[in-house]
Amino acid sequence: MLRVLTLSAFALLAPAALAQGLGRGTADAPVTEWPVAAPDSLGLDLDALEAHRALCESSEATACLVAWRGNVVQEWYAPDYQGTPEAMQMWIDTRSAVKSVAAVLAGMLIADGRIPSVDAPVATLLPEWTAGADGGVTLRHLLSMTSGVARNPAGVQGPGVVAARDTRSFVLQLGLDAAPGERWAYSNEGAQLLSPLLERAAGRPLAAFARERLFDPLGMRTSYLMVDEYYSTVTIGGMQTRLREFARLGQLVANGGTWNGERLLPAEWIDAMLTPGPRNPYYGYLWWVDPELGMASAAGTFDQVLYVFRDLDLVVVRLQRDPKSGRNGHYWNRETPRLLRRIVEKG
Repeated sequence: MLRVLTLSAFALLAPAALAQGLGRGTADAPVTEWPVAAPDSLGLDLDALEAHRALCESSEATACLVAWRGNVVQEWYAPDYQGTPEAMQMWIDTRSAVKSVAAVLAGMLIADGRIPSVDAPVATLLPEWTAGADGGVTLRHLLSMTSGVARNPAGVQGPGVVAARDTRSFVLQLGLDAAPGERWAYSNEGAQLLSPLLERAAGRPLAAFARERLFDPLGMRTSYLMVDEYYSTVTIGGMQTRLREFARLGQLVANGGTWNGERLLPAEWIDAMLTPGPRNPYYGYLWWVDPELGMASAAGTFDQVLYVFRDLDLVVVRLQRDPKSGRNGHYWNRETPRLLRRIVEKG
């Protein structure tokens, strides 16, 4: 029989009621580790949880986690990793899901007063990008994928910025393919422009800012942002993290931006970040959103995804270590959020 690391293994140890959720303590009494709870004692839909486990397996995931009210209620690892010491310790590339981290960092810099507002023009934040400065591009345009920089910009040959050795020099040479705000276009190049812009505002390497202001406070101790060969932080993909650590980012959003009594992210920024823009009803500030399903997700290719359902206080992560073996789109689609809502809503 297939051996699965789920909460059934902890059922005899788990309390009958939920413990105080992760990050919901105080500075004097912080909750720093994931509490584990048995779902059969909480009134959750066990059939929906089993269907989710089966989906993780059939989509060839490496690991999946479900947390409700800050407590882990399901944790699953693929057969090759079950029961091994390396299972909870392995790093996995989040791919484009890291774009959502860049949006969180932007909100922190605005809250710090280092960026005047989301409508600050690039001309004042990154004047070296002359096309953006001349065209009137704002930070909002970059965050909402409406900057006018196309996914395959005019005149750019090959795979674009994803293959650039010096991402900063690459993106600072980009032109506009459309007027800012005119249309939505998913663009790695546009998202990478956030790296020099946010770094200028932070006054230090963006990877270091993320470590100090986000990863360390959340307890994401081993997660890190990638840098290119010239030490520019990569904001389009490649963050290395672990299952339980990546889920902490979702829990921060579910907690309304606070962590053990400290406000790390303004609640107003979370609302703005997860509000659909005028050019795409399913996209906010570098987060995919679906208001009908009450869902926000940080997502990348090969179904690297972090789901947050704020109304249900539900956080779900699916990660895959080997992108060669996955079934892209089999997990991250509109049906999966419906299944996940059933875990709490019971049909």
